[in-house]
Amino acid sequence: MSQGDHAREGRSAAVVAGGILSSKLVGLVRQRITAHFFGIGFVADVIAAAFRIGNVSQNLLGEGTLSASFIPIYAKLRAEERHDEAESFARAALGLLAVVVILVSAIGVALAPQLSLIVAAGFEPEKLAMTTRLVRIIFPMTGILVLCAWALGVLNTHRRFFLPYAAPIIWSAAQIAALIIGGGWLLYSGEALARVLAFGALAGAGLEFLALLTAAKPWLKSLRPQFDTSNPHVREAAKRLPAVILGRGVIQLSGIIDTLLVSFLGSGANATFAYAQMLYLLPMSLLGTGEAAVSLPAMARETAGQDVPTQHARMRQRLGVILTRVIVLSVPATIALAVFGREIIGLLLQTGAFDTRSTVRVAAAVSVYGFALLGNASVRLFATTFFALGDTRTPARYAVVRVVVSTVIAVSLMRRYGVVGVVVGATSAAWLEAAMLGQKLRSRIGGLGLQALPYGRLTLLAATTLGPAWAVRTWLGTTSYADSMLASVAVLGTLGLTFLTGAMRLGLLDPRSLLKRG
Repeated sequence: MSQGDHAREGRSAAVVAGGILSSKLVGLVRQRITAHFFGIGFVADVIAAAFRIGNVSQNLLGEGTLSASFIPIYAKLRAEERHDEAESFARAALGLLAVVVILVSAIGVALAPQLSLIVAAGFEPEKLAMTTRLVRIIFPMTGILVLCAWALGVLNTHRRFFLPYAAPIIWSAAQIAALIIGGGWLLYSGEALARVLAFGALAGAGLEFLALLTAAKPWLKSLRPQFDTSNPHVREAAKRLPAVILGRGVIQLSGIIDTLLVSFLGSGANATFAYAQMLYLLPMSLLGTGEAAVSLPAMARETAGQDVPTQHARMRQRLGVILTRVIVLSVPATIALAVFGREIIGLLLQTGAFDTRSTVRVAAAVSVYGFALLGNASVRLFATTFFALGDTRTPARYAVVRVVVSTVIAVSLMRRYGVVGVVVGATSAAWLEAAMLGQKLRSRIGGLGLQALPYGRLTLLAATTLGPAWAVRTWLGTTSYADSMLASVAVLGTLGLTFLTGAMRLGLLDPRSLLKRG
C-alpha cells in the first residue's frame, strides 16, 4: 500500500467524516428542537423508547449487516471487472431485501404492544400504551432506512462517500419541519406533537431513500429489483447472513436490555440515556463508521487475485495507518465528552423544557461514554477486517460475550448510580470486546500494524489539548460568564484549537493532505 494510497484513503475517510458531520449537525438541531418541546420528561421517555424499538429492524438488516454480506462480494466482482454479475447481484439483493423489509415491518406493527413491553417494561400502563402507538408509526420508517443502507453499499463501492452519509440530513430536516409546524405553528403538545414527529420521520425516510436511489442508478443501469434466489452471489451473501444477523442481533439485544433497565429508573431516565447516546454517537460515527466505510471496500478489493500472505501484509499496513489516525482523532473527542460534557450539552441542547438540571443529568452519562469512543471505534474496524476476510462468525461470538458482560455490570451498578451505571457496563464491555477481537485478528493476520505507534507524542498531545481548555474553564468559573453559552464556546473552541495546533506540530495530523484531490 503506497503513500498515495494512504493519502487517498485518508481523504476518502475525511469525505465520509464530512458527510457524517453534516448529517449529525443537522441531527443536533433536530435534537435541540426536540429537547425544547419535550425536555426529559414523560413524553420524551416515550419518544426515546419508541425510536429504540423502531431501530431494531434497521440495525439488524441495515448498514452493518450489508457491510458484512453485500459490500465485500459486490466490491470484489467490480474489482475483477465482472460488471454484469455485480449489477445482477445488486438488483437481486435489492429485491430480496425489499421483501424482507415489508414482512419485518408488518410484523413489527402487529407486535408493537409486545415490543414495547420488552423495551419499556418499567413504564406505567399509560406511558407503555403511548409507546405502542408511536411504534406503529415509526416501525415502517426503519424498513425504508434499511433500503437506504443498500444504496449506501453500492455508492461506497464506487467511492461515492459523501452523499450516502450526508443523506440523513433529509430525514432530520423532515422531523425539524414537523416539529416547527406542529409545535410552533399549530401549538400541538404532548402525544399529539410526538405523533407529528413520528410521521415526519416516516416521510423523511422515504425522501432519503429516493435521493440515494437516484444517486445509485448510474452504476446499475436499471433499478428494477430482481427476486433471484438462484444467483450464486446471493447464495454466498445469504450464507454470511446468519452469523452477521446474530452479531447485529446481539448488539441490538444489548441496546434493548440497556433501554429496558433504564425504564425502571424513573421519569426522565430513558430520555437522559437517549440524549447521552446521541452526543456520544456524533464522534463515534466519525471515528468508527467513517474509517470502516472506506476500509471495507478497499480490503475486499485486495482479496481479489492476491495470495494470502500478501493479503495479510496489506491488511496489517492498512490497519496500522487507520488505527493511528483514529487514535489521534479520539484524543479531543474523548477529552470533550469525558471532561467538558456540561459545556457541550449546555451549548447544544439546553433550551426551553431542557433546563440546567437536565444538562447535569445528561452530562454525567456523557462523561462515561467518552471513555468508550476508542474501544468501540476499534471494535468497528476489527470487525470490518474480519468481514473483508469473509469471517462473520468471530465478531458475532465476541458480541455475545460483550452483551453478557455489559448486562452483568449494568445490573450491579444501576441501583446505586442510575443511568451512569448502565453506561459504565456498556463502556467496560466495549473495551473487552475490542481486546478480544484485536487479539484474535493479530493471530489471524500476523499483527495490527501498530509497531510504529507514537505513544510519546500521543501522550503529549493529550496533555496539551486538555490543559489550556481546563485553564479557560477554571478562569471563567470565577467570572459572571460561568455556565453561559459564551463560556461553553470559549472552552470548546480552546480545546479544538489546541488540538489542531498540537497535532500538526507533533506531525500527527496534516489537514492539508485531506483537502487535496486524490
